[in-house]
Amino acid sequence: SRAPPDAETAVAELRAEMARRGSPIDLPTDDVLRFAKARKLNAVKAADMLQADLEWRQARRVEERRDEPAEDILGKPIAALQQVLPHVCSPGVDKLGRPIIFKHFGGQCSFSRLCPDRESVDRLCEYNWWVNEQYCKRLAALGAEQWVVVIDAKGWQPGLIDRTALRVLKSMADTDADHYPERLGGLVVVNAPASLALVWRIVKTWLDEKTKAKVDIISSSDPKRATERLHGLAAPDQLPE
Repeated sequence: SRAPPDAETAVAELRAEMARRGSPIDLPTDDVLRFAKARKLNAVKAADMLQADLEWRQARRVEERRDEPAEDILGKPIAALQQVLPHVCSPGVDKLGRPIIFKHFGGQCSFSRLCPDRESVDRLCEYNWWVNEQYCKRLAALGAEQWVVVIDAKGWQPGLIDRTALRVLKSMADTDADHYPERLGGLVVVNAPASLALVWRIVKTWLDEKTKAKVDIISSSDPKRATERLHGLAAPDQLPE
């Protein structure tokens, strides 16, 4: 799609900087613009980020492996992950035409149980980029640029946060920020227990200001606000029961 004038300039400058480095890019304008925006239209910083992303993708063979079955990436049946971290990219969309991703970080969400060793942790972190690639396919099908995430935290309790959980969550946050910039349109957490505030204080240190501003955490004691927020986000028939 055609970018506004200042964005067109940023894209042209980023393409020129990559060419100057001997790494000319043939990416769609929207993809180049995402990296430019992530570095506040600074061509040098955006080129650093984009170059690191391209090297990361090559090292992991992302373009090739994103079409592999989920089980091959995860190293175990996807049902095992769904029992611990239920997640789905809904067929519905929000009022801006963006796909909605639903996740349940509840009492069943024990990363240590799912990942008893370092290899299984690494495989789960690999799965995170794989599933993001599936979400990108959904974006392409809809002609959208961003997705929205809704997390149900019903049943979550602080004991679920251990070294394994922190490592997985930190890896996911880093991957999303470094390789899928500007993809998150918003994140709404519903049924949040008061104790979740402690974890949020940790997690938000991993996020930039723009991403933090997109997060809305709604207490389990305020179901009316949660319903209003979700219905403001999407029509009721686009949301699960």
